[in-house]
Amino acid sequence: MNKEPKFKYQKQIDELLAIGCQLPELFAPNNTQACRFAFSEEGHQNHVPQYMSNPKRMLQDISKSKANTSLLALSCFTTSDKAETFYSNLRKAFKNVSTSIGDSLAEGILANEDGLKTVASTNGHFDFYEYESCDLNKTFQITKNLIETTDEKD
Repeated sequence: MNKEPKFKYQKQIDELLAIGCQLPELFAPNNTQACRFAFSEEGHQNHVPQYMSNPKRMLQDISKSKANTSLLALSCFTTSDKAETFYSNLRKAFKNVSTSIGDSLAEGILANEDGLKTVASTNGHFDFYEYESCDLNKTFQITKNLIETTDEKD
């Protein structure tokens, strides 16, 4: 009997589904090249969804009836150029973005055994829902410092 893998944050997802939230349409990544924001500082916990890194936000969103399962997914981009453009725009709006979402770009391959993804938007962003066994710290590598890169573009 082939058992469907569980998502890494299945308990929290189930809680959101119980109050009426829905998962988006999800697809196998099929070895998709992906980019994410990360912290270059050694020992920093990278690849953690927003709700898990800031649980107060989850409680606030639920109390406002705006709970969304996408905050239990990892934000990814299809290309480094699209990720850098997004990051540059975020830095213009939020000067301290490097302390909240990272100061670097990490890149890697998302395999089918890692989880499921949404369709990418026009800006290259997609959500990735990790399976329990997924550890992107083992497969994603930091490739670029975004602080220096976006400073050059400004």
